Amino acid sequence: MRARLRVFVSHTSDMNKYPTDRAFVRAALDAVRRSGHTAISMDDFPVVSKVPASFCEEKVRECDVYIGVIGLRYGSLVAGDPRGAAAPANVPGVGQPKPDSTDSTDAVVPPGQTAVSYTELEFRTAVEKKIPRLLFLLDEDTPIPRKFTDRDLGPVDAFRERLRNADVIVGFFRTADHLEAQVTLALSQLVDNGAVDAALVAKRIADRSPVTSGTAPQPPDLTGLTAATDQAGTGAADTDAAGRDTAGAAGAAGADDAGRRFRRRGTLPYVLGAAVLAGAVAAGAVLGAGLGRPRSSHACQAPDPLTALPAAATWVGSFDEQCIGFSDGAYTFDSTSPDLAALLTTIGRQNAALAGKGGVYTVVVAAPLTGRHPPPGGGQADSPTTVGQGGLNELLGAQLAQAATNAAADAPGARSRSRIRLLVANVGWHSDGALTVARHIDEVARADPGLAGLLGLFQSTSAARQAVALLSGTTGIPIVSSTASDDGFTRPVGPPGQTRRAFDWYFRVGPTNHREAEVIARAIPEIMKREERGDQPIRPLIVSAGAGNGPKDANPDHYSDNLAEDIRTELGRVPRAAPAVRVSFPETARAEAASAADGGPTVVGVLGHDLSERCTGPQPPNLIIYTGRTTSVNTLLGALTGSACGRADPRLPIISGDDAMELETDPGEIAAGALGRHTFYFADFGLAQPGDIPPSYSEQTGADGTVPRQWATQVRDTPQRLISGHTIVAFDALSVLAWAIGAAELNTPPPGQLRANIKAVLNLTCGDLARAGANGYISFDRYGDSTSAPVLIRRFDPTDATVTTIAPGTIAQSPRRPAAAVANCTVL
Repeated sequence: MRARLRVFVSHTSDMNKYPTDRAFVRAALDAVRRSGHTAISMDDFPVVSKVPASFCEEKVRECDVYIGVIGLRYGSLVAGDPRGAAAPANVPGVGQPKPDSTDSTDAVVPPGQTAVSYTELEFRTAVEKKIPRLLFLLDEDTPIPRKFTDRDLGPVDAFRERLRNADVIVGFFRTADHLEAQVTLALSQLVDNGAVDAALVAKRIADRSPVTSGTAPQPPDLTGLTAATDQAGTGAADTDAAGRDTAGAAGAAGADDAGRRFRRRGTLPYVLGAAVLAGAVAAGAVLGAGLGRPRSSHACQAPDPLTALPAAATWVGSFDEQCIGFSDGAYTFDSTSPDLAALLTTIGRQNAALAGKGGVYTVVVAAPLTGRHPPPGGGQADSPTTVGQGGLNELLGAQLAQAATNAAADAPGARSRSRIRLLVANVGWHSDGALTVARHIDEVARADPGLAGLLGLFQSTSAARQAVALLSGTTGIPIVSSTASDDGFTRPVGPPGQTRRAFDWYFRVGPTNHREAEVIARAIPEIMKREERGDQPIRPLIVSAGAGNGPKDANPDHYSDNLAEDIRTELGRVPRAAPAVRVSFPETARAEAASAADGGPTVVGVLGHDLSERCTGPQPPNLIIYTGRTTSVNTLLGALTGSACGRADPRLPIISGDDAMELETDPGEIAAGALGRHTFYFADFGLAQPGDIPPSYSEQTGADGTVPRQWATQVRDTPQRLISGHTIVAFDALSVLAWAIGAAELNTPPPGQLRANIKAVLNLTCGDLARAGANGYISFDRYGDSTSAPVLIRRFDPTDATVTTIAPGTIAQSPRRPAAAVANCTVL
């Protein structure tokens, strides 16, 4: 049982008309209803018999929370109403001195203003009622048609200034999705912090019916999907055909149950409303602010799904101080990241739009979306703004591909009517919870034959590999990974002449570590020339993370160790390269036990000591190759600064593996000033920067170029700073899986045969049958590898957060269709 609040959404008419595809007011109303509350707006009452002003006041007083969505119009003035002649005398802080120091200092109407708008009247009434007020102002730099702004901006500017000067934190938004994310988080934290008096809402607390279980049809029938997102113009509670409450509860995940009461905190309700809004907007308005840590230690709560799903298909559990599991967009996994909330909101809306449509298949996208609290002395959470951008980039690529796939299926004359519903799975920091989540996905697959495949599991950790082993060997579900580059996923196993795949159901769109190491090694001479070190022999020092910050047997990072060994091997083929020296991040236990002379008790200190030992000879390293996670690069930089390596060569260049391509969307993963005079290069798997894809590729693909054209359409209005190489690889991964689903569906497979047919289609996607993707051709060899996946080397400039291509790597190969003779295709 959860508190169902009545939330008054105040706005001017322009906010209900723009953007045309989804108005800002619609986004705010969606957020209220997805959070499990009732949204009230004056649009719900087009005809009233009472005086409009008094009716507005009455409706605001009936509500528990006020939300203001304020654009660049002041709104219609209250005509003929005495309340509009001056500020109400009995409202503290509105044209009157506040009675004591504990009350609110709200908008003050300046002398000479004789009338107010209905929107300002509604705000004043909320002040008088002393209910929490959440204010969201349209960013003044937002492109908006002139007809949606006042000719005379004086009154609205003055109103906005009064709101900014009120004792309430104001959030700013530029897009509908960002507004929805902010409202969702603000309401969630408002409830979590007990800022609403139980007496105000007790009569509206209702039982939530559990999701009914049953056998899912093939394809799944979504006719029972809730219509919450289609009821933005009504003030009624969201219910299904049986009258049960089915509103999404993402924002109310932490609400107290019926056995507890929200505590009244004196005059704090409206002040606390400001505080929780501050938390919702503090992370910024752009993708790249990072993933959130859990906001509290309370038990994770499974939300009601937004769509009709088997009971097993929505699961949430606690794992290592995080909420892991999966849902259809109704749950934020207790994260406080507005960027994650915005993406989940968009995915949830795209899922909800499938109501009543046929040919719907479910795909799970599994990614690390939360992080643990950092250990003392350095470690996994040293990045100042994020615990890993990869999860967001994976999710964004999947969301864009889902939108493109479903739009294509809806188009007249579409060849495929297959549509994709996404289940978003959080596998936790470092993918530690991947195996636990995989066990529950196995249960879903048994209950839902329409669960067609899995995307993600892109971190090459031990837990992720165990999850792949379970889902491939036991479940038998197609897995299409984006950037999991560890060779072990697709390395042939078995005696010579009788080799076979390690995981029969596993396919990889991105390149292997071996292919990446080849490109890195070939680029090193060019990097040395750029660094004015071309006349020096190459003396490389490889720094790997390994398990990084825990015991080696906990969840070792195969990516880092495997890439380090591949690069060491490839360096043996580089002229004038000395044998590589290698240093690994110390385990936390070793660092804590180390003496001060050895750098203890911190990871940074011990790593600095280990680096110094390699840099005290007559020929110290003149290049660092880092194969760890970007979230730990600040640990490396801190250790380097205090080591003999940094003191001897403060301009020591660093080249990193592909994990650093997340810097394209989150440059904050490297702390400001941390690089010093060091230059930073990295391997990139995605042709996502302007000019990467030659124009001839579109001409060559012709009729087969659906995916490249879909990608171009989806990112046309997306700022380049929001697109990374990881994003485009994830887009291709879901696109090729969706294409295989559509091809398998054409054969009308019997129940239980769909996944096997999808696997067969993917096996045949090779050579002459390669699929044109946004990132070049996708051609799976007999071991599940995409043999044409691109790798290139870029330089990251921290001064303006830009990236520059230094070595094209395999760019020339990826836009060419592989020849069947060299593609090593599966023989069926």
